[in-house]
Amino acid sequence: MASSPPPLRYLASITNHLRNVKVFPTVGLLLLALSLDYSPWLPLISKMASTLLQVGVLVKLVFEERYLHLKFRRLSWQKKLIPIALFGVCLLFFIEKNLLLYSMWGDSSGAMMNPYRSYSIIFFSSAFFIYALRLNMISEFLSQLHLKPAQTLAIGFMGLILFGTMLLSLPQMVSDPSKISIIDALFTATSASTVTGLVLFPISEFYKPSGIWVILFMIQLGGLGIMTFGVLFSMISKQRMRIHDEVALQGVLGTESIGTVQQEIKLIFLITFMIEALGAIFIWVILPADTADPFFTAVFHSISAFCNAGFSLFPENLMHYVDHFSMNFVIVILIVLGGIGFPVLNNLGNYPFFSKDRAAWRLSFHSKMVLSVSGALLLIGTIVIYILEYQNSLSSLSWYDKWIAAAFHSVTARTAGFNTLDLGGFSDAALYFIMLLMWIGGSPASTAGGIKTTTFGVMLATLGAMLHQRDEVSVFKRSLSSQAVQKSLSTAFTSSALLATLLLLLLAFDGGNFKALMFESVSAFNTVGLSTGITSQLSPIGKIIIILTMFIGRIGPLTLAFSLAERISKGKYTYPQERVIIG
Repeated sequence: MASSPPPLRYLASITNHLRNVKVFPTVGLLLLALSLDYSPWLPLISKMASTLLQVGVLVKLVFEERYLHLKFRRLSWQKKLIPIALFGVCLLFFIEKNLLLYSMWGDSSGAMMNPYRSYSIIFFSSAFFIYALRLNMISEFLSQLHLKPAQTLAIGFMGLILFGTMLLSLPQMVSDPSKISIIDALFTATSASTVTGLVLFPISEFYKPSGIWVILFMIQLGGLGIMTFGVLFSMISKQRMRIHDEVALQGVLGTESIGTVQQEIKLIFLITFMIEALGAIFIWVILPADTADPFFTAVFHSISAFCNAGFSLFPENLMHYVDHFSMNFVIVILIVLGGIGFPVLNNLGNYPFFSKDRAAWRLSFHSKMVLSVSGALLLIGTIVIYILEYQNSLSSLSWYDKWIAAAFHSVTARTAGFNTLDLGGFSDAALYFIMLLMWIGGSPASTAGGIKTTTFGVMLATLGAMLHQRDEVSVFKRSLSSQAVQKSLSTAFTSSALLATLLLLLLAFDGGNFKALMFESVSAFNTVGLSTGITSQLSPIGKIIIILTMFIGRIGPLTLAFSLAERISKGKYTYPQERVIIG
């Protein structure tokens, strides 16, 4: 057997010596370093001593504990990424916090102390998590972990939010590093990943271009969905999808068969990038010549509009363009295309414009439902907002611009989040009506939120059948299955119950203006992004509740959809029926 080269033997010898160093356990180093980092006595000297101990922690994690290889040798490479990613986070924020420490050396005001403490929290939390992974219980749990599609979706969004939070916490991302706050970064990352659009401050003023690029990446990834990108990566790596993943995606995307799921995913990406590219070109042409970086501004607003995110690079959103027909028209088209769903876009895109086989093409039942309900809501919304705000927020506009502004807010209330008028000046009746539109939201398999237009349509059809005392629920001369009715009622009830619970928490911990907080909660839960202007006034607890509201609002309905799309297990027996008085 050939011996190893001398350099490798020396490296192995040094590594073995480092592994045998048992002067202080890793958890002891972490606790001592943490106490020194937050010590009120001799703060700079204590932080220097803490830095040396943190170097020891990093060395022990690599050489002594051997988490990154031997401890998880039984795991797949995807699950080994967990400790590796955590170690990368530790290393990144160790470097960043020491750069801040160097910049604070002669600063008696301590303006950078807040971001320094935030980085310390991230570093020590990640290190403790790595240390906790040595427990056999956690190791066995990871090795036996088989996630369902709904769980994968939730964990994927959570990972995207945490990743975005860490990036947006870096001083290279913000204009003023002294204003860095973990809660604020988490709020912005959650709002972008869930394509909500609620902001604590104008992002163009608070973040540098690098931070805005991070926000744009999260909007695009969150709008198309983590599972969609997961399928794309599996196709790129030429790995075969698991059957239960294909079944779940088939139920959500509405594909004809399991075998067409990957083809549908390819079409989704093609349609998305084509629409966003065309939208960016039109906005680029429309923008005034004095706009700063007009091309990037056009790209950002095109992606934000199609993904129904509502983020804007203008400090007052689109209020400056309230009487600009071209900008209103392009943004509305992008919002509508993003909100009607990819199955409808695919169905409409298959129309044979340049062929004589037009008789063979037909509009699917799903497309009829989506287009009819969406069209009716947009028309009714425009008329109602016009009437309610005619003497109020629309009073200063011409009759022509009144209709444009009313139509724009009827569209944007359906989970888009852009605004050309100050919603803080809307009447209570108009705000209540907009909340109803936000609750309904967009359509299935789209970038929008809400209970979805088809759910609302099935509920109306069910109500109509009950009023006419018919057992059969029908739409467009087609009967709806009892399963579709049950899914619609379950989705509406679950969403309403979750929203009511989260609103109760917000009122309990951040009480104040009931109307404004209710509007904020409905907007956050249905991933709309419209606000009456109280977002920046929320307390830290209020921000956390809104973060939770945005996350559950994005994940809850999607998770329910995945769960209902999976195979239903029917019992082997039924119970006797009984009569109950209803109403």
